[in-house]
Amino acid sequence: MFLDHLKEQLERHISGLKKVRLIRANKREGLVRARLLGATKATGEVLTFLDCHCECHEGWLEPLMERIREKETAVVCPVIDVIDWNTFQYLGNSGEPQIGGLDWRLVFTWHVVPEREQKRRRSAIDVISSPTMAGGLFSIWQCGGTLEVHPCSHVGHVFPKQAPYSRSKALANSVRAAEVWMDEYKELYYHRNPHARLEPYGDVTERIELRNKLQCKPFKWFLENVYPELHVPEDTPGYFGMLRNKGMANFCFDYNPPNENDVTGQKIILYPCHGMGQNQFFEYSSFNEIRYNTRQPEGCIAIDQGSDQLTMFLCRENGQNVPENQKFIFREGKHRVTKRGPALSNPMFTLVTGIVGRWRAVCVTALQRPNSNAATIDIVVCIAAASLSVKDGTLLHQQTQKCVQAEKNPNMGNAAPVLRPCSNSDLQKWFFQERN
Repeated sequence: MFLDHLKEQLERHISGLKKVRLIRANKREGLVRARLLGATKATGEVLTFLDCHCECHEGWLEPLMERIREKETAVVCPVIDVIDWNTFQYLGNSGEPQIGGLDWRLVFTWHVVPEREQKRRRSAIDVISSPTMAGGLFSIWQCGGTLEVHPCSHVGHVFPKQAPYSRSKALANSVRAAEVWMDEYKELYYHRNPHARLEPYGDVTERIELRNKLQCKPFKWFLENVYPELHVPEDTPGYFGMLRNKGMANFCFDYNPPNENDVTGQKIILYPCHGMGQNQFFEYSSFNEIRYNTRQPEGCIAIDQGSDQLTMFLCRENGQNVPENQKFIFREGKHRVTKRGPALSNPMFTLVTGIVGRWRAVCVTALQRPNSNAATIDIVVCIAAASLSVKDGTLLHQQTQKCVQAEKNPNMGNAAPVLRPCSNSDLQKWFFQERN
């Protein structure tokens, strides 16, 4: 396919426009390198980037320039309206502007303006602080800048059904972002993208040095001050990853909503474990929730009234109470640890582990010595021990007092977890595994 209109025809058209220059690369560079090339040739005081598949509304530029005049460290974005993919009709955006966010896969997401930001604004034409901009950029916040959406600036955008170019470098780019900007929180990213640990991402030494030179703030600061709405997973060892069944070998909880923007309403199924995170990544929280927190907003497994099937609901917001139909107790049976360390070599001590509330516990019990005339004394000392290996156990739904059981469903064509009266069946025993 020859795009002749982008050659001499384009040059003739551009030559008649004031203050417009056409800069060509020597080879196909891709979107970001093309923008950087343009930036190196720019002579003005303000840089503005537009995609080629955009249509600017009348008066779109002035509000952005005015805000930058007020605050030169602000990166200001227009409200992005929708242009129909099939007809190119400008549909606009009559509702309240949305802001950018991200999930723990570092995938960009759209969100409504939070209440705290609505209270901060003095009028409907004030700029709106946004944790990220379209595409997922967030590091500007850490280095002294701000990201804002201006409600008085509108630019239409054609959202393609699929990217018209290769995204082969997308994973490597997200790994680079995690390594440079997320500090210890990068582990939350890797837990949800196990394959990303093996992705070659090049040398980021210069980027880290630049971050240090600019004295950029830690990612923790970004979460607490810019994006407190983003729930930070606990990811306690032994309580996240694939949720596997003991009786139905190699089958795991699986959830794949048909709509990326709506994670709720579908049933949980069981599917062969693949160890790739994503739709098989779940976390058991200290609030007794089974969280599907790969995406934003996060989903929590719940039971509809009168149903025995597991359905995905929205999780509570930070600070709210957990709904009763979303509470599951992960019960571990007591088991004796046979491996003894130096502190447990005395034969009068027995080490027992079990579950005490949310936390696993180590209990050291003093037993009566053999052939001793002393009275029997039992002293139990329990300490929280999050590092112990997890034994598979039952998942008790607190509201119904029934247990989660793996069953094959001939009507649906998939196996599924369902509620059944508790028993000692291996089909009711579950355990988390981080990766294959």
